[in-house]
Amino acid sequence: MKTLLSGFMGLVLLVAPWPLLAGGNLGQAGNEVQLPIHKSRSLMLDRPASRVSVGNPDIADVLVLQDRELYLVGKSLGHTNLMVWDMNDALMQVYDIEVSHDLQGLKERLYRFLPNEPIQVHTSQGQLVVSGEVSDLDKLNAAYELARGYVVAAEGGTARSEVMNMMSVGGGQQVMLEVTVAEVARDTSRNWESAFGLSLRGGSFTLLRDSVSQLADFGSNTLLGNWTSKDNIFQVALDLAKTRGLARVLAEPRITAISGQSAEFLSGGEFPVPVPNEDGIAVEFKEFGVGLKFTPVVLNSGKINLNLNVAVSEPSTANTAEIPIFGNITALNKRSAGTTVELGDGQTIGIAGLLSENTRESVSQLPFAGDIPILGNLFSSRSYVKGESELVIMVTPRLVRPFDKQQVTLPTDGFIEPNDLEFYLLGKMSERTRVGDSTPLAQPSGNTGLNPAMGEGGMEQTYGQSL
Repeated sequence: MKTLLSGFMGLVLLVAPWPLLAGGNLGQAGNEVQLPIHKSRSLMLDRPASRVSVGNPDIADVLVLQDRELYLVGKSLGHTNLMVWDMNDALMQVYDIEVSHDLQGLKERLYRFLPNEPIQVHTSQGQLVVSGEVSDLDKLNAAYELARGYVVAAEGGTARSEVMNMMSVGGGQQVMLEVTVAEVARDTSRNWESAFGLSLRGGSFTLLRDSVSQLADFGSNTLLGNWTSKDNIFQVALDLAKTRGLARVLAEPRITAISGQSAEFLSGGEFPVPVPNEDGIAVEFKEFGVGLKFTPVVLNSGKINLNLNVAVSEPSTANTAEIPIFGNITALNKRSAGTTVELGDGQTIGIAGLLSENTRESVSQLPFAGDIPILGNLFSSRSYVKGESELVIMVTPRLVRPFDKQQVTLPTDGFIEPNDLEFYLLGKMSERTRVGDSTPLAQPSGNTGLNPAMGEGGMEQTYGQSL
């Protein structure tokens, strides 16, 4: 009878559902244990335990302090489980243990150092996830470095840990860069060229200095003299020139980019340049014109860090080089500057400037004869060249927002093309009428650069161009 009863009870235990076991299974609430790495905590049981088992001792370790109290230690990042048996050697509880970064300690330090920033921290498979919208990039970098410190402290385990940065910077984060390149160059030159020929007695005695006919043909401002007496001929040619030149360059490129991203601008063209390669000579194209490359980073409200390169170039015939087969290769006159500056919204700074003055003189004369006062001018040639140039490059960053296209006047607006009658009979060409002549095309917005996010500033005000 006792044997039959024992068999019946064993059968009942075998077919009984698993939740009837004390403690339940992994899916029940309260079985998940969060354990900071390199820290410990105690776990209280509802009844005495006889033995425990940890799935991965490299992640967490357990010690039985008393029959109802367990001592847990986080050793490395990861997940494992803890199984507990009671005095009857029955499974009474299964805990899912996650050893993670010290989230509570990180939260406390973020609140202490960045009290007004809504930053959230989580852990996911050994990764420290930092999210939220901060007010500026400085605070984002500070939060990242704090989180990075906790990741470094957790290194050394079997799991690799990294910071997953999901933070973003709020506010106006689009930056428009205004660049002004202004250059004025002046030059003055004076030239004296002389040539003469003297023939006596029908050519029995001839004295020449340079070629009179050549100077007469190629000189720019040439005076000719000719004296003839029977068999004697005297010819003289003087080329006197004074030249003044003025060049003015003004370029104002503008380009917009989001904070932390690079942007490029080029208005110009490309010209071919032959270069040697393995197969002989190939052709590469070099850019010229007005070029701008920059990377803005918004540091805080009104402060913008700029890494920029500005270049203004144009083809020049003064320094061309002649290469067989390819002919003349065009040279470039180039002005460029590259630097890193930090400015407030709407502030302007000069990043480069040049004031240059050069003087060149040359004298070519017949020895001794060229030193004779006045008369020695016939035996000499002289040139004098003086040049002056002044260059200034200025930059202005602005925090901008999108604008209403209907309220902006474009440079192409207002052009009227002539019809056939006006073109052929009246000789009219295209003309442009200004839109809204009674009101200015642009009004100052009064933006002081102190608080760009308070409804003033932005491209919808005066930062676009209206010609």
